[in-house]
Amino acid sequence: MAIQEDLLINYGADIIKLKKSELLFEEHHSPEYYFQIKTGKIKLTNFQAENKEFIQSIHEDGESVGEIFLFSKSKYPVNAVSMEDCTIYRLENDKLLQLLESNFEIQLKLLHYIAKRTYYTYIFLNSLTSEDATHQLLTLLNHLKDSQNSTEAYSYKIPYTRKELAFLTGLRIETVIRILKKLEGENLIRIVKGRVFY
Repeated sequence: MAIQEDLLINYGADIIKLKKSELLFEEHHSPEYYFQIKTGKIKLTNFQAENKEFIQSIHEDGESVGEIFLFSKSKYPVNAVSMEDCTIYRLENDKLLQLLESNFEIQLKLLHYIAKRTYYTYIFLNSLTSEDATHQLLTLLNHLKDSQNSTEAYSYKIPYTRKELAFLTGLRIETVIRILKKLEGENLIRIVKGRVFY
């Protein structure tokens, strides 16, 4: 969790609800609020020509969404779209700054949280320069597993569909399916009732 829920409420956060596929914020709009997911799942995505989509990241319960753009004072370069019904804390930017000014420990926690996500972004962007599609997919799977502090073989259930994995890596769905079958043959993953365990 990026910021404790009781602190958000004490500083005036309200709760908004989104239905599946609704926009939380839109590309080219200016950020005004800090958003933190109470329940649900949000994807940061870009829509491209011919109904193609590139998912930049997926955020779940307790995670903040798009906070980096508040500090850069840049317009959103992505859309935030709910992947399921969501409940989200929304705090005005000025109140977020007051909260951060009041507590250095919270500042450090938020900075650590942002730094961790930025680190992964660099690792993942580097993997996209590889022509090896297996390397791209494994980089994503490793990040997902590491983020849950899971170390045992087959202990982490991948929470995404093959289509979502394709959108996260920029690969074709057919390529993701082929690679997963190959990884299963190499005993790097297990597929049980259609779910991938890594």
